[in-house]
Amino acid sequence: MSSVVEIVPSNPNGGAEPQPSDRFSRVGMVVQSEGGPSFQKLAILLEPGRDVRPGEFLAVWHGRRGKGDVLTVIQVDDCKEHNPNETPELAHTRRALELGPVASNEESSTRIFRVATCKTIEDLDTSPGVPAGAGASAPEMLCRAGDVAVRLPDDLVTAALGGLDHPSKGLNLGTLLGTTSPMTLSPEILQLHIGVFGNPGKGKSYASGTIIEEMSDWDVPGIILDVNGEMVDAVEALGGKVISLPDKNSFGLALNRITGQELASITPQVDLGRQYAELIESAHDALRTQRIQEELTTGKADDITIEDIVAKVTLFGQSSRSTKATSEIAIARVKRLGESRLIGPNFAFIEQLKKHRLICLDCRRLQLSETRLVAAAAARELQNYGRTCARRVEQGTPEEGDAEWLAVLFIDEAHNVVPEGQTTVTSNVLRELARMGRHSRTGLILASQSPVDLDASILKRMQTRMIFALERDQLKAIGGVRSDLGDELVDALPKLSRGICAVSGNGDQIRHGFMMKVRERRTPVGGGTPPVFATRVKRDRGVGK
Repeated sequence: MSSVVEIVPSNPNGGAEPQPSDRFSRVGMVVQSEGGPSFQKLAILLEPGRDVRPGEFLAVWHGRRGKGDVLTVIQVDDCKEHNPNETPELAHTRRALELGPVASNEESSTRIFRVATCKTIEDLDTSPGVPAGAGASAPEMLCRAGDVAVRLPDDLVTAALGGLDHPSKGLNLGTLLGTTSPMTLSPEILQLHIGVFGNPGKGKSYASGTIIEEMSDWDVPGIILDVNGEMVDAVEALGGKVISLPDKNSFGLALNRITGQELASITPQVDLGRQYAELIESAHDALRTQRIQEELTTGKADDITIEDIVAKVTLFGQSSRSTKATSEIAIARVKRLGESRLIGPNFAFIEQLKKHRLICLDCRRLQLSETRLVAAAAARELQNYGRTCARRVEQGTPEEGDAEWLAVLFIDEAHNVVPEGQTTVTSNVLRELARMGRHSRTGLILASQSPVDLDASILKRMQTRMIFALERDQLKAIGGVRSDLGDELVDALPKLSRGICAVSGNGDQIRHGFMMKVRERRTPVGGGTPPVFATRVKRDRGVGK
């Protein structure tokens, strides 16, 4: 049974075919292809000379059915050319006969055309009086073959993605790829945690610096754990304070402020899990609980000293089944705490934040266990103070600044600080921060070149994700990216150019994934690859002559 193709005028009922307003530039029309158009996907026959990019946002206009104010936003997945004049057989034949290529093109040929495959994003109401993006909803209007496809103005693209209409209203991090329009995200993404991921040298640290600049512009205080020295110059340029650890004159952690497990982790020559280590942990935890109770009762408590821990270890050793040798080992290890580069008068995190707003703790000279301890202590201090602010506001007894308090903890090379599959001194406190940070007024920003090695329970709570060039095995660890960006864009991520990232998110702040070019920094960029070959000349050994 042969198929019949019906060719009819574009408007068989007579009269002019309705057209979108001059605000929208026509790029093509919806055509039937591979079971579409459907509510999820469709194909666009492109107008000759009109180009599209992977990830670009277009729209289908519903004016043919009297819905001229409604657009269905679509995103380009891929584009293919149909050109039967250039099949391998015909091209080879012309080359063998020295006939040259066929001169016809899209404008003059009935056989050459391009089709873009797209996924639907949402329906957008552009009626007069409706704020841009306010009328967005899940796709409910079925696009039909013959409908006009148009290029969306930048303001409607921004609105459809959840962006804001002016850089002054949020975090201005870059521009939507292929446009010059600033991509400004809600400042609330700071409260809901941000993950910045990418291979070395692809823009991860550069983008982290733009976030810190925006934090400074919004007067949001932050503690930055810098393990590669990439944020030192930027923080100084923004008027913040930089402390190169270890520095006993400027930074210390009081024994009251750390847990027993954290204490044991930095005590010299202690193997966690051994009986003497457990004795040290128990003695310290008992003292810490006592001091916390004293502070709650009287408003103040004495600092725990090494002598206090030694006395408590001795007492616990006598009253438990621990052998004398175990107690003696524990006491000997505790006495060596005086050698610790971090134990000392407690660093006043909150007081220093209020004074300097940005504090960069340069951890390049610390051991990994020490960096983890600093991260745990900082996270705990920020959360405790954030909860105190929230409680005072709820009780109607706020102090100055309580109502708007928000602080951010930034951790570079986060996969080393909270590794997947390991329980470290930072694991529990950062898991709690990731889970409850918005309630304790503490945001978390994690930067990593290896998200697959980052604690999964923390990673999945990064509500906003900026993904630079990253290998496919690493992308598997970042949940939701494939569904948010689509298979084609995810497959392109390993080859992204420097400074280009995919932005993915959950909730209203970022409604759909998109590609972004990071804006230029105002602050110096540190930690670059040293130009060690800039002045070298290779010796000429005659090879290749």
